Formats: sequence, C-alpha cells, structure tokens
Amino acid sequence: MLGFASSAGARLEWRQPEAFRRFHEFTVDGVGQGRLHFEKGCGTLAAAEYGNSRWTFKRSGFWSPKVTVREAGSETDMAVFTPRRSGGGELRLATGGKFQLKSAGLWSGEWAFETEGGAEVVSVHGPHGLIRNRGEVCLGLGAASRPETPLLLMLLWYLLLLMQDDAAAATSAAVACG
Repeated sequence: MLGFASSAGARLEWRQPEAFRRFHEFTVDGVGQGRLHFEKGCGTLAAAEYGNSRWTFKRSGFWSPKVTVREAGSETDMAVFTPRRSGGGELRLATGGKFQLKSAGLWSGEWAFETEGGAEVVSVHGPHGLIRNRGEVCLGLGAASRPETPLLLMLLWYLLLLMQDDAAAATSAAVACG
C-alpha cells in the first residue's frame, strides 16, 4: 500500500507550506504524497487524499464528540473515531477493525495509532512550529502492507491539529477570563 516505506531512511513528514492557511502536505523526502485541507477557516470539516483514496473527516457533538470518516462524496461512515476524556480514543472501521490512539507520554508530543494487540501502525511527533506546523512520521513494522495505513496517517494528523486548536481555544478562554 505504501510503496515508499520500503526505502530505508526515508524522511516522512507532515508540513504546512503556507502560514495561516489550513492546508497540510504529507511528504516523503520532501516530495508530496498526500494532502489534508480544512474546508473553512475555523470549521472541522476536512478533506484528505493519498494516492487514489479520498476521504472527509468531520468532528461533531459536544458532550459525546466523535469524528466521522467517509469516502469523499459518500454519506456513509466508513469509520468513527471516539475520543476519551483522558486522551486518546478508539477508531472503529465499518469493516470491523479497531485501532487505539495513544500518547507516547504526557509531555512527549508523540501520538500513535495501535492495533488491538498493541502494535504501533503509525505515529507522529508534532505538530510543532511557531507559524507553520510540521511533524515527523514513523511507521511501525508491517505498516506498509496494511490497507488502513494511509487512512490512519491522514486521520492522525487531522486529530492532532484538532487537539492543537482546542488547546489554543482553551488558553484564549483562560486568558480572557483571568
């Protein structure tokens, strides 16, 4: 599925080419392989593409939030991510597969999707950057042959960007109320 993964030592990275534009690119050794962009300046609807695959991601709900994943143009959920209040969450695919989103540690800034058995499929350290976001990507053993890996790669970056936006909003609210 991920032909680039066989090239040992390849640099896998998410980057935001332009400041203040909600467009992000997944690159392998600097060459664009996938894209994620938010439809509006301050909404949660995003479109992602990798190769011939296209998806939309949308967060909804307040008390019981979830993120739905759909193939572009479809009204049917192909996956649903349910966050946990303590951090992380669970991704359930319509095909029956499940993946856990876990943090590598409280201050590490690294998050990963793992299989039910605890094997890491894809992880990202980031986002970081003062004006433009970027993050380093690592693939777990066997990730290149998993059909879900491109989706997990795109969804993980989307979720991390939402977490970053939520943290910034909480900080702004705390400052305004303080």
